[in-house]
Amino acid sequence: MKRKSKGMKIISGVYWDPGRREQNQDSIALQQAAAGKRRVLLAAVSDGIGGLKEGETASGYITERLIENFYGQMLSLAGRKKGKHVMERSLLRCLYDINDALKNYGNGKELRLGATLSLLFVWKRRYIIVHLGDSRIYLCRKKEMKLLTKDHSDGGRGLTKCIGSFPFQAPDILTGRIRGECGFLLCTDGFYRKLSRAAFEVLNPADIDSEEQTGRRLREMAAIAYKRGEQDNMSAIYAIFR
Repeated sequence: MKRKSKGMKIISGVYWDPGRREQNQDSIALQQAAAGKRRVLLAAVSDGIGGLKEGETASGYITERLIENFYGQMLSLAGRKKGKHVMERSLLRCLYDINDALKNYGNGKELRLGATLSLLFVWKRRYIIVHLGDSRIYLCRKKEMKLLTKDHSDGGRGLTKCIGSFPFQAPDILTGRIRGECGFLLCTDGFYRKLSRAAFEVLNPADIDSEEQTGRRLREMAAIAYKRGEQDNMSAIYAIFR
């Protein structure tokens, strides 16, 4: 999607594939809308925990509720030029409600379920990142990729933080400003796990001019991971800001 607002252009694309799994337990959300004269973006990836039941239910519910909150609260707050602390509180309240609902759902069916969450919210060249689990968000400038999130895992043996039918765990929250041309990559572990740093060079923002091109670059990266033996679901969102 290409959008212009107060000199800012946004180009975004997505990749979502079950990989070698029969079922895709990943969910993604990518929304853009107007808030006054500016455009606002929400991007999120969520990966259902494979070792628990109904991972697709957890990830799907998380992204569904985030989209509802985007249109129900975040757009209005952005339109009224609210600051980052107000935005953060809205997102945290939404996550708390999601976690509570999943806990009640799990108790009712006598099961445990959960998912990761990596979320990016952008308004007037400011951003908020909310993160739980081992999905990731990278910042790309030219050919350099910087990992912005920290994996909540214990060396591959399991997650130390997630959202689901457990006591609420506070997410990592990062904030900043978008300066110059850059791109944000959100992806699940199945997408990034088999990729070398060189594979990320195709996401150089200066080389991408369309949504179609963005999607093609993500497919190229997924194909490399697949050839290297990746078994898991693979999901990614890439958003470029100029």
